[in-house]
Amino acid sequence: MSVMFLGFRYYSFNNMKPSENRKNLITKISRQKIYRYLSFATIGGGLLNIIVLYFFAENPDLANVMMLSFALFFFSLVIYLVQHLKLKEHTIDIICVGMIALLIPTITLHFIESGSVTVWAFPFILITAFIIFNRKILLIIVATSTIITQCVVWIFAPVVYVRLDGIDYCVRIGLFCIAICLIYYLNKLFVMRLNDTAYKVKLQELITQISTICVKTNQNNFEEDIVYLLKMSCEFFSLDRSYICMFDHGKNTFSTIQEYCREGIESGKDHFQKIAIDKSHLRMEKMLNNELFIVSDMQELPVFANEGMHELRIDRIKSQIMTPILSQEKVIGFWGFDSETGIINWQNDHINFIKIVANILGDTITRLDSEKEINFMAHFDHITKLPNRNLFTNYVYFNIIKLEFTDNILGIIFLDLDSFKTVNDTVGHGMGDELLFMVGQKLKSVLKKADIVSRFSSDEFLIMINDLTDEDEIVKITKDIMGLFYEPFMLKGQEFFMTASAGMALYPKDGEDAETLIMNADIAKFKAKDNGRNQYLLCTDEIKSEINKEKELINSLYRAMENDEIFLVYQPQVSLHTEKITGVESLLRWNHPKLGLISPSVIIPLAEQTGLINPIGEWVLESACAQNKAWQDMGIPPIQMAVNISASQFKNPQFIDQVEVILKKTGLNPEFLEIEITENIAILELNEIIGKLNGLKALGISIAIDDFGTEYSSLGRLKMLPIHRLKMDKQFVDGIGHNHKDQAIANAIIQLGKSLGLSVVAEGVEYEDQIAFLKTSECDLIQGYFYYKPLGVTELEKILISGCDLSNFNSTLN
Repeated sequence: MSVMFLGFRYYSFNNMKPSENRKNLITKISRQKIYRYLSFATIGGGLLNIIVLYFFAENPDLANVMMLSFALFFFSLVIYLVQHLKLKEHTIDIICVGMIALLIPTITLHFIESGSVTVWAFPFILITAFIIFNRKILLIIVATSTIITQCVVWIFAPVVYVRLDGIDYCVRIGLFCIAICLIYYLNKLFVMRLNDTAYKVKLQELITQISTICVKTNQNNFEEDIVYLLKMSCEFFSLDRSYICMFDHGKNTFSTIQEYCREGIESGKDHFQKIAIDKSHLRMEKMLNNELFIVSDMQELPVFANEGMHELRIDRIKSQIMTPILSQEKVIGFWGFDSETGIINWQNDHINFIKIVANILGDTITRLDSEKEINFMAHFDHITKLPNRNLFTNYVYFNIIKLEFTDNILGIIFLDLDSFKTVNDTVGHGMGDELLFMVGQKLKSVLKKADIVSRFSSDEFLIMINDLTDEDEIVKITKDIMGLFYEPFMLKGQEFFMTASAGMALYPKDGEDAETLIMNADIAKFKAKDNGRNQYLLCTDEIKSEINKEKELINSLYRAMENDEIFLVYQPQVSLHTEKITGVESLLRWNHPKLGLISPSVIIPLAEQTGLINPIGEWVLESACAQNKAWQDMGIPPIQMAVNISASQFKNPQFIDQVEVILKKTGLNPEFLEIEITENIAILELNEIIGKLNGLKALGISIAIDDFGTEYSSLGRLKMLPIHRLKMDKQFVDGIGHNHKDQAIANAIIQLGKSLGLSVVAEGVEYEDQIAFLKTSECDLIQGYFYYKPLGVTELEKILISGCDLSNFNSTLN
């Protein structure tokens, strides 16, 4: 009993929780065996009673002896038979312990005359048997029966003088033998359960260790961790080989990604690479159907199961178990164990272990795939699969560090596809994305492995050229790149002809960090586009200076309106018939605090480039209308105010509403406002432009086409536009008097206007011979330095107030 107590104490059975370990201490089969052995022990006790008392006792009471033995046989029979009845475990336990509880007083009280001197200790055998039962109540019942029985003996035989003889010793020896046999079995059961518990603890520790490895692993050490995982698993189960294979469903193959083989076992990894998936093979059928493949003896497999697999050397395997690996409920591979040195009777522990770890592996692979995808999204472009700007910048940074100790240089090429937006608008963004992918692949095809191609933005690519010795090398490489666009790109049976513009920058001449190099290559690219597209330029100091000046102007333009640096001047328009001012054109000026007066030819492109054209244009329109109304309020005879509108302003969907609001705000009558549009606006979508021009006309506003004859004039479109006036460009006026072609064109424009019922304004008139020709051709209005230069508000007011005496004013100019 002391030994058993120590066993409980040091193996922590007394601390086990009922819901976990204690339930596992004794199984159903073990419980049945204990009851069976108790029934056998009871039979043995009955036989011992007959043998000892009948054969060795003097004058035995045969009836008394047989009655006790038959009682023992009855108890034994009940305990044995009840195990075979279809009853609940609880009911069986109650019946059996009831029989045993009755057995104790039956035997003990039978020998009460002798004080039960020999049999008093036999209940310890029963108590020992019930120590390991799950229910404490069973042990309590047996113990209670024992104590009560001894109390009864004490009451009815308080003092007994006994004599021990050979019979008593025989009984004692018999009882000891029964006890030793029972305790031997209980000891065996204890040791087995202890070993099983220790095994399960180690197995759980292995699973925990594997789980920890899988949680900590990443893309860099995954393969190394997998080998360690396979090694631990093989060594724990004493198996010869463990491996993980992954499916490539796109190519319909599978390959071994990692394998561990015990010493002396030949590796099969090289043989299992890109093996075609044959669903007729039993293994593949099981794996693809998410089923376990388990064979203890390969000889028991049907012949067809291994057909076509001998070349893969699986004929050496004696036992095998394989389970699928799932990721997001899809079979992506499988994990297997082989035994070549002996047959393995696979147990539930093997099956549960491989399934649990396969699930852990599936979750790990899913996590790593997600991390890989996130990493790809963070560093690569999802359309072209090329490095993105951040990764490209890192590449440049590390290569610059390597070049610090060499005389070599590094080149950056900034490539921009010309008019790529047209491709998207024509065939859709899907085809456009495929075309970008093709461009990226073609760029990679003409570069060295050490060179890097990156997608910078929508239709822009960055290229890093490594280890250059001089400028000529990058120019040659860029020329080869531009040559890629000489041939059309074939996509889904369609030919796409494309051009590109490129700028180049060199380390360290054009910058000592990635951002500066990219910026200067971009500057050179913009200059190449300005030169007519399909060009490439190497960044120079002149280009950088020009672009930097432009950037400075752009930055200043943002503050120009706030600082009241922009203002309007007005150039009068004079009627050739009356020689009176009939209107003025508002002209934008910018008084830069450092650079002085800046002309509209600089302001307008910058404003369109930065998106400031709409707020600036709105300010010009409102200021011009307000000024015209102010002159009228001063009593000056009404004249027409002409305001130029850029293409960006005109495309604004709110433009008509904007004009109407300004007219209402300033109080100017619409008939005294003229909107001037250029020919490049007139070639927009016909329905769109006609709709907007009709909207302006409906407000009562006059419409003129400015710089007529310089763009893509179409007489067919011109006759459809609801316009009132043509403004002849200065270049045709300049040729009057010495260029017959210009004179012919000028005359043709005037006659065209008259035939269409339009008035004509000649711009840039400076000389008398020009005036004479225009009068002869019956031009309607004149605008130019011959009469007036652009004037400020104060100067023009004086002229308008004076009644527009042109002869006097012209003499003062001369």
